[in-house]
Amino acid sequence: MKNWLFPIAVLGVSGLGLICASRRGRRKLHVFFDHMTKSRDPLGELDNAIEGQLDTIQRALDHLSQALESPQ
Repeated sequence: MKNWLFPIAVLGVSGLGLICASRRGRRKLHVFFDHMTKSRDPLGELDNAIEGQLDTIQRALDHLSQALESPQ
């Protein structure tokens, strides 16, 4: 696997160099980065979804502990 690390790195860097060398490539990069800065935060949405699920689990555990502690 070590034998492929250097050629892959060279191809990646040369590919980025080719993108930056052409006017069309630079324009596409500008459009991409403009879109990324103006788009919503996908990680923030994921964080909110996970927080909601954790709150639901916590409430279920609280109800379960109350049911187990109550006298029968």
